[in-house]
Order: sequence, then C-alpha cells, then structure tokens
Amino acid sequence: MPSVEECYKKMGGNYERAAGLLRMDAMIKKFAAKFLDDPSYNQLCESMATGDVDTAFRAAHTLKGVCANLGFEKLQNSASELCETLRGKDAIGEDTQALLPGVMADYELTVEAIKEME
Repeated sequence: MPSVEECYKKMGGNYERAAGLLRMDAMIKKFAAKFLDDPSYNQLCESMATGDVDTAFRAAHTLKGVCANLGFEKLQNSASELCETLRGKDAIGEDTQALLPGVMADYELTVEAIKEME
C-alpha cells in the first residue's frame, strides 16, 4: 500500500500543506475519504451538461475550495480555471466546456489516489 505522501504525489497534491493543516496521516486519510462523498463534482458535471451556469459556478467554486483545504493542488487548479471562466457568465460557452475534461481527468486521478490511501 502506498504512503499518504506517495498518493499525494500521484494526484499532483501538496502533501506538506495537508500535513501542516491536519498534522497526522490518519487525519489526512479521514478527510480525504470524506472528499469522496462531496457532491460538488457531480453537481458541476450535471450543471455543465444542462447549461446551468449559476450552479456550475457554485459547484466549481466549492470544489476548488475543498481541494485547497486538502492540498489537492492539481484538481484545485483545474477547478479554479473553470470557476474563473464561469464567473459572471450568462451561458456556458465552448471555452468553458473545453475546460471540463481537464477537471474530470484530475478528479479521477485524485479519487484513484485517495482510494489507494485506504
């Protein structure tokens, strides 16, 4: 089983940040596991598919914040880019849709690494 630090490297995360905030690997694992139940990623995907820009913005913003707190930097960065592209928009355009696959790939990478921690 890979270490928590190795899992963070795999996902493109910042282990030092997470360890600085949560102090122990057991706590990092606990909160990383809770991330799997966070609904913001599914809300983001659903709202992007239906064109609900307001919900998509809120979901991307929430996802970005949760990732920042847990040190999931790669996913935080892609969610942040999508969030900023959605900010103040009236509709979801091609430029915004083009960013979603990156968020999806980073999310899957993060989830895979979290599951390896358990």
